[in-house]
Amino acid sequence: MNKLYGTMIFFFYFIKYPLVIFLPILYLYLDYPNDIILNILYFISFALIIKDIFFPLDNCTLKNK
Repeated sequence: MNKLYGTMIFFFYFIKYPLVIFLPILYLYLDYPNDIILNILYFISFALIIKDIFFPLDNCTLKNK
């Protein structure tokens, strides 16, 4: 399960911005047929981008004991 979780994090880290940018171009200008899997990946990526905008990561600092 950890390998699957790590793979999904790695996949969405690198693919979310190109997918959100180029999927509408693919559908509207290149006449690609509508695909439910790409639509699901698009909405997951879009939700992750919105999450990154509204909830940015805080800098983690290590505290010495």
